[in-house]
Amino acid sequence: MNTKYMPEFGLQTWAYHLSMSYPFDLDYLSPDDRRYNIYVATLIPKLSIDEDSVQFFENYIRFDVIVGTGEHTSRETLDISIFSDDMPEFDHRKFEFDYEKPRKAMVFTGWQKGPIELNLLHVYCEYSKYYLDTEIVYIGQAFGENGERLSAEELMSDPTLHKVEANLLREYPEKDLALLLLEFKSQLLEEIDSEDEDLIQLQEITKNPPLELNNQILDATEVALINYFKPKYNKKLNNDFLRVEDSGLHYRSITVQVHPDIMGLKLSSKEKTYLSNERIVSAPLLSKS
Repeated sequence: MNTKYMPEFGLQTWAYHLSMSYPFDLDYLSPDDRRYNIYVATLIPKLSIDEDSVQFFENYIRFDVIVGTGEHTSRETLDISIFSDDMPEFDHRKFEFDYEKPRKAMVFTGWQKGPIELNLLHVYCEYSKYYLDTEIVYIGQAFGENGERLSAEELMSDPTLHKVEANLLREYPEKDLALLLLEFKSQLLEEIDSEDEDLIQLQEITKNPPLELNNQILDATEVALINYFKPKYNKKLNNDFLRVEDSGLHYRSITVQVHPDIMGLKLSSKEKTYLSNERIVSAPLLSKS
């Protein structure tokens, strides 16, 4: 195909899957679960359980979650069911409860198939009627140099993450560090409408574009997020723009979208607040030189 007809396209990436975890709890990800390609270090209010408030009913368990510390403390009562609709019924009054404070783990015993462990952060994100204040302080990649997804063990050993964690624990003792794990996917934003033979051939190529999330697309996604939020620990990348090419296609812009509403998160940084999934993060890309 004659390259003089090669147009530039807009590219969209969006967070297809989200998960949130404390750094010490990343091992809940199975070795085969490597879907996440960008992680976001965030500050969230400290969460704890009032253990004296735990009550067991036939179909659910009720307890109070304490959100925050000191003058900024609030309390919310949650009702949770241990079993989903496709699992066998079990009288929740037969459970015994233990709370492991360092891990913020809720452990329920008494079920014949063994103990059930729930993470307080996961439970709160799923059941709370309030958005969790989530301040972004660092954005990094959970993606290897050769395009492979990083395992939980590799992510936990990230030296930059360790440095950020140490600084945050010292500077913000009233907060907790949590990692927002994001799986991004991508697609073209434009279609070609032309009878030109070369462009018709190009249109055939772009019907099913090879938009696996390669390192170039991921780099551009990361930079777009950093340019928008300007996290405290990403100063070096705040003004960078990249060129993205994929199988001969050149992209002139990238639009990134995150859906924090799915998890009940109120994403923000010192620079920006991202409240709705209608908010779009855009960044220009360098044209082919």
